[in-house]
Amino acid sequence: MLVIEIMTCPDPEFEGVWRFHQNQIYLGYPEGDIAPAVDGLPSFAYMIEVLPHMIQGTPHPEVDHWLLNGKRATRPRRLRLGDTIVVMGIKMKVVEAALEEFTSRKTILDSRLQELIAANSPILPVIKLLKEKTK
Repeated sequence: MLVIEIMTCPDPEFEGVWRFHQNQIYLGYPEGDIAPAVDGLPSFAYMIEVLPHMIQGTPHPEVDHWLLNGKRATRPRRLRLGDTIVVMGIKMKVVEAALEEFTSRKTILDSRLQELIAANSPILPVIKLLKEKTK
């Protein structure tokens, strides 16, 4: 889970607090999770990722440099809550971050299938037929 505050942006519509229920977000236009229409902003200009023991900020190779607390950076850096990040004129900070464990769809479906098998469900032949047709 990430909470990002965009303090200044060339597109003021994007200023404010953004809450994401995922461990990784991208800033970039047009495909980023936060996608302001800023000249020269690549699709995945900057990534913020929550890892087990830290938060990391990673620029896209096309981004010449970015600022972390006013200091120039060109490579991935460890971030702390409250750090000020500036990427291509967009000033933001990480307000909150927590690593969330997600259960994959496959795990959920496998678990549900085991429950159906244990209950000898009448839909098992249909599931078997669908499985054969999707191979």
